[in-house]
Amino acid sequence: MRNAKPARRVVVLVVALAVAGLVTVISAGASQTTTQNGITRTILAQTAPDNAPRQELYLEEVKIAPKAKLGTHYHDGTQIAHVTSGVLTYNIVSGTASVTRADGSAEEATGPTTIRLRPGDSVAETKAVVHYGANKGTKPVVILIAALLAEDAPLATPAPDTQS
Repeated sequence: MRNAKPARRVVVLVVALAVAGLVTVISAGASQTTTQNGITRTILAQTAPDNAPRQELYLEEVKIAPKAKLGTHYHDGTQIAHVTSGVLTYNIVSGTASVTRADGSAEEATGPTTIRLRPGDSVAETKAVVHYGANKGTKPVVILIAALLAEDAPLATPAPDTQS
């Protein structure tokens, strides 16, 4: 079990960068919302940070309807997700993700494995983490996400040769 302080510092840094980008998006006047197969993704803020050339920083909210499931994917950069409501069934196909629980305890989860993320829990992923999330419950899962991705990369890249 790792010390939670470094993970919290990363969360605070990414969220601070995302909030800094919020001014750019608000002045541009919009958020983007898409819904597909019970998954609603709303980009709350987006910016190209000066201190991260060729990168895009996103702040988004993802809602997963009951019984809905994301496809197997990875992110072309680093993403931190924080569950605000519901219970996310988080499946790691390959790679290692850093999990910080609501109580501040931290752990590494290496795939293949499945874990449950509850309100207040967070997970940090790198490009090496191939995964998918599912909502096996009866209430929507809501996740707040900060992602620093390669310029022009999709928010989620489908993983080749995997089944979810």
